[in-house]
Amino acid sequence: SLQRELYWARESLILAWGSTTGLQIKMGIDLNIWLVDLAENSLLNKLIRKSLVESNHHVEVLQRDPSSPLFSVKTFEELHLKKELLQGIYEMGFNRPSKIQETALPMMLADPPQNLIAQSQSGTGKTAAFVLAMLSRINGAEKFPQCLCLAPTYELAVQTGQVVEKMGNLCVNIRVAYAVRGNRLPRGTKIEEQIIIGTPGTVLDWCFKLKLLDVKKISVFVLDEADVLIDTQGFLDQSFRIQRTLPQHCQMLLFSATFEDTVLRFAKQIIPDPNIIKLRREEMTLTNIRQYYFLCENKQDKYKALCNIYGSITVGQAIIFCQTRRNANWLSQELSQDGHQVSVLSGELTVEQRAAVIQRFRDGKEKVLVTTNVCARGIVSS
Repeated sequence: SLQRELYWARESLILAWGSTTGLQIKMGIDLNIWLVDLAENSLLNKLIRKSLVESNHHVEVLQRDPSSPLFSVKTFEELHLKKELLQGIYEMGFNRPSKIQETALPMMLADPPQNLIAQSQSGTGKTAAFVLAMLSRINGAEKFPQCLCLAPTYELAVQTGQVVEKMGNLCVNIRVAYAVRGNRLPRGTKIEEQIIIGTPGTVLDWCFKLKLLDVKKISVFVLDEADVLIDTQGFLDQSFRIQRTLPQHCQMLLFSATFEDTVLRFAKQIIPDPNIIKLRREEMTLTNIRQYYFLCENKQDKYKALCNIYGSITVGQAIIFCQTRRNANWLSQELSQDGHQVSVLSGELTVEQRAAVIQRFRDGKEKVLVTTNVCARGIVSS
């Protein structure tokens, strides 16, 4: 069977270049790449989407206290946010809360704070929701870590940090530090940033090995992409070790694109007394997807099929998956010779190089991103 699939999202294309003779295409607004590594899937969703997915899904809520009233909001003004935060939200292009934000934000911003487990598909505003919660709890006058967010990869941590910086660009003196591989701080460094975003392994090193991070003053703890975290070897145990060191009053928020049994079991173990928000299972698949499959005799035929796609439709940008680095390099050379602006993302690149490649693609400097199956292994960092 094919190892990769192709998707069309607005003017973007994701293409499957598997080891078999097949070339499969999906066209629609879906970027839920079933056979791609979870971390890579999440990163690509964040990379491609420029706006929230419109959703009419019913949100199911399981309250910690069933007798307490359940609030939802239709506007950001109803949340009584700080003026600079509200302006930051509007400057990011958010006109009104998304479906999950309508219910999740009143819970996350409640006083006293409430713990939350939330599941919603990519592109529905989960990241913006917990970033808003973190920024709402921070005292910019205090120069020590107050919010801690765990992400499964370097790239996802940076993506979250960019949302923090955009939403909080009008918030005075609020800064972000990245606890990720490659960001080496000397032992004894005093961390003054209020928000720490990082991968579990590096955060653990900052806490215990290097003694850089004192989590006793953390007021908000976020586990982002929980389904990816537990899919990555070692991250589950590391997340538990970090959680056990947090103060009792710390607000804990967990987000996941899926709610398989293993994810929900992990969530309930690590988040005490939570409210739970989730989509009904039958509503989790996006609509408006058209699928195409091309049978090809060899890679040259696949390339002809790809050229035919470019000749038939207008492709703003494309991501093409190859099963091997050799195929990726061959394909990028062929595309470059035909006049396409191409970059290659594969496992041998450093995290800094991968981030630069992704940013150039996101900025539109390259129109085609060719990546490999082993890229997923290279993206995961501790």
